[in-house]
Amino acid sequence: MKYCRKLFFLVLFLSFTANAQSKKITVDYSARIEKEEGLFGNNVLYKNLLDKAMADCYKITFQLIITENGAKFFNKENLESDINRGVNGFALGMLHYGGIVYSLKDKVLEQHSQLGENVYTSQDLKTDWALTNETKLIDNYLCYKATNIYKVEYGAKVFNHPVTAWYCPALPYSYGPIGYGNLPGLILELQVRNAVFGVKNINLQSEQDFDIKVLNKIKILSRKEMEEAFDKLNGL
Repeated sequence: MKYCRKLFFLVLFLSFTANAQSKKITVDYSARIEKEEGLFGNNVLYKNLLDKAMADCYKITFQLIITENGAKFFNKENLESDINRGVNGFALGMLHYGGIVYSLKDKVLEQHSQLGENVYTSQDLKTDWALTNETKLIDNYLCYKATNIYKVEYGAKVFNHPVTAWYCPALPYSYGPIGYGNLPGLILELQVRNAVFGVKNINLQSEQDFDIKVLNKIKILSRKEMEEAFDKLNGL
């Protein structure tokens, strides 16, 4: 039964893809940071930054633009000017957002704006999704739950954090927030560890586009090069 459901979604997804490729779609997402027991331990500075970020996170809106060339995910509005810039950066960091993310047919390009506007890393599309039968309605769209793992390497240590995506097969666009996608439908809600993105608005007749040619001018760093660049930036 599980195999049949996966096959059905795959056929449904492919049947819509040809028509969907010529459309332009925009999706706005809100974001929130949930409490996590023991996060930052007794570090008062970081705990205060986290509390402020959690309180002001609702002021951030992200947008996903989908075209036949792929998708662009970005911070639509900066936090209000009265909010400390450090809190702004802290909130975005807790949301795993370092800059613009381009999701293409075979890879994801992630900007690292702290290192420069044209500095990116490249990674493979997210795979190894575990599809489930669990469903829920999000803005009257029937969504299915999929799970995965977000792996973080810190020195010799490896941390595996849970990822939960709610995708909608009726919206045949294999994209979502911060480069997550490769599912048989648009991701309307995504949780990565304690960062949660939720759909605010979907425009299926959008006129917005993005210039794919800007990617011809970017500099792509390897993981090692990126880590070394951040170490240098932080004086390590």
